[in-house]
Amino acid sequence: MNKGEIAQLVADKLQKSDEGSLTLLKSFIDRRYDMIWNSALWRESLSVDSQTVAVADEGIVTLATELDFPVSARWDDKEITPIDYSAVFQIDPTLFNDAGAVANFIVLPKSAGDARIKLLRKPSVAKDILILGKLKLVALGDTDSPLINGIDNVLLGLVEGDMLEHVRQYQKAQLKYTEAMNQLTIAKDLEKQQSASNTRIIPMVEDHWNSDSLT
Repeated sequence: MNKGEIAQLVADKLQKSDEGSLTLLKSFIDRRYDMIWNSALWRESLSVDSQTVAVADEGIVTLATELDFPVSARWDDKEITPIDYSAVFQIDPTLFNDAGAVANFIVLPKSAGDARIKLLRKPSVAKDILILGKLKLVALGDTDSPLINGIDNVLLGLVEGDMLEHVRQYQKAQLKYTEAMNQLTIAKDLEKQQSASNTRIIPMVEDHWNSDSLT
């Protein structure tokens, strides 16, 4: 279903098909779609950015404009994982200025709306970095359908609940919210269990960390 069809279905069900109500319903769809998009790492919300990092770049990498934030990265055919500033200060603050084999990355504040990361250590040789990132949400037009599979019923329930709350039918709204959250759980199950998915957790300790780092 597209955005216009979802709005019209809820409008017909609640007998609120005037132009003002349809406009309000579409605003509810936009808000709820944003909420669902940010609720999980849906496969439709992920993309990969590949670029070459030169030695002179000081380890600062600006992600492709369409990416909202990084999830994971690979450097020199090895996964590098995110780490926060405080952990680096506690364990090995020299990583901020050292050059050599890249071990981790820090997520930096956005610059002009673009996501950025800082590599630890600064690369001593130029290489390609592969970044898995969460895409920025693109607003739906009236004829656009949600990119995430299986969330039509979630949107219908949430938007109907929002409209019921708007007309102060709070108990009915709460029932629709509960129904929608159950549908969201089903959609997430469809994403993780029923579609092609193979998740493995492989513990890995970087060469530069050792037991002495914890004392």
